[in-house]
Amino acid sequence: MRKIALAALLSFAAAAAGAQTLSEALTYGVNDYYGTARSIALGGAMTALGGDLGSVGINPAGSAVAPYSQFTISPGVTIMNNTSGYSTYYGQDYTGYQDYTARKFNIPNVGFTLNFDSYTNGPLKSFTLGFLSNASSHFMNDFVGSGVNEMTSLLGSFAAGASPYSPAELISRDNYFSSSIPWNYLAAYQGGMIAEAFDDYGNPMVDADGNYTYLGATEGMFRMSDGSYDIRTLGALDQYSRVQVYGAKYDLIMNSGLNFNDRFFLGFNLGMPVATYRYSEYFEEAAVNPSDFEIEYADGVVTNFSHAKYNYSQTSDVSGIYAKVGFIWLPVGGLRLGAAVQTPTIYTIADVWNVDASTHFTSSNYDTAANTPRNEFTYNLVTPWRVNAGLAYTFGSFGLISADFEMADYSKMRFSEIDYNRNYDYFEVENAVNRYFAGKEYSGRFGIEVRPVPTLSLRAGYAFRTSPQYYAYDKDGMRYTAGGFINYYDEFATGANRITKKEVYPDLVGTYSCGLGYSSDGSFFSDLAVRYTKYASDYFNPYGDYISGFDDYLPEVVQTRSMADIVLTLGWRF
Repeated sequence: MRKIALAALLSFAAAAAGAQTLSEALTYGVNDYYGTARSIALGGAMTALGGDLGSVGINPAGSAVAPYSQFTISPGVTIMNNTSGYSTYYGQDYTGYQDYTARKFNIPNVGFTLNFDSYTNGPLKSFTLGFLSNASSHFMNDFVGSGVNEMTSLLGSFAAGASPYSPAELISRDNYFSSSIPWNYLAAYQGGMIAEAFDDYGNPMVDADGNYTYLGATEGMFRMSDGSYDIRTLGALDQYSRVQVYGAKYDLIMNSGLNFNDRFFLGFNLGMPVATYRYSEYFEEAAVNPSDFEIEYADGVVTNFSHAKYNYSQTSDVSGIYAKVGFIWLPVGGLRLGAAVQTPTIYTIADVWNVDASTHFTSSNYDTAANTPRNEFTYNLVTPWRVNAGLAYTFGSFGLISADFEMADYSKMRFSEIDYNRNYDYFEVENAVNRYFAGKEYSGRFGIEVRPVPTLSLRAGYAFRTSPQYYAYDKDGMRYTAGGFINYYDEFATGANRITKKEVYPDLVGTYSCGLGYSSDGSFFSDLAVRYTKYASDYFNPYGDYISGFDDYLPEVVQTRSMADIVLTLGWRF
């Protein structure tokens, strides 16, 4: 449903141009500490406690607290559950709810520390050296949505977005690497999803600005009484959308710790995060009644649209480096204070992606498919400083309570090219989005441990994390999301509009945990933890609408996700 004379065409090309987005920056920047079963069961409230290899990633001084060397390995399983529904009209109730469950085996912690006596009469009593791997994020999401849409289509969205490009540009496979045309438009044209439109006289429809008119295979064009043309979806479409995300981030840590008189502990980390990230976005739409979608070719052959498939796949390999310093201080009695500061992390990210598109008709002779080449792009991402502080109190051998606070300002994130040899900023738009639509994230972690007998510990914890994503408001008070800002970026870049304030998303991630621990009289110890995380409902648009004023017809998937982790730590002191 788009009148050519009035259309305000917006491009949604980011999904096929590589992932460098706010979402990706936050995916790699946000920490969701795992570690050992003890640190997990205590909600990650380890800044002031230490003594545990799971605590070292949170506060490097934690290694110096234990008066012994130790080795731990922590196998675990993560269980993801997602409930999703689909809406094809703004304000319409979500329908077709579907549940999906996935499981993944992992090892959130493995490592060792070696404790050495200083053999001096000075304040330095001992020092530790260690190397360990602690998981800091699990990327796990899988959801689907399906419903019937009579108003808009993915193919119509591609047809509108391709308007600035000529058919000669869209048909050339050389343009995957030699032009700035988004790959989804190239694949859509070459895969038969869209075609050039002609007026009643057989002339290509090109406006005064040189923009072409394209039709999706799901659309028809009709002349209006005022001489303009109306393009609309010809019938009902059965739409299916699926998104899959898998991967993990681990921090490989080289640690050293210093123990001063068993009262003050100082630690240093050189962290080397590594991550794998796999993303796949699949969309299919099929004619409920193919007879509604009649297509006549130039040679007079008539066929009907049957269905179309679109898939975007991305694989990212990530590596980085940061430094971290922290302390733990025991000023009096059972009181413990701790704090740590982490430098910005410098990531190198290698993205590989490709697009597949195919269109099918009732006459299979006209079926068309396009498979793009695999594109690769390597770039840098710098995530912000991170600070955390903790307070704990130990009640002799009976138990303890602990609380942590952590903060990071994600508006400081920046993308950059590795080999900068351009006369323009390649990431200008992405970094503007980071600046305006990301901000401070606050997290709190709380834990309690009780030892009814010396060999057994009972633990519980809770943690919360605020959203680092923000809305932004322009000078007229209009609210923007990151996607809307990109569509109107030229207005802000030229000074015609400006962002005046930000407002944080009201989303809160809450995590509940519990566990128990066993400590033998010898060197062996073991801990078990169960953790449950509930995420705020999230919304996904399979494609963007393309007409100003018709956003009501934008299909949307709502998903509510939770994750459960079960982790067993086996450890030995020596």
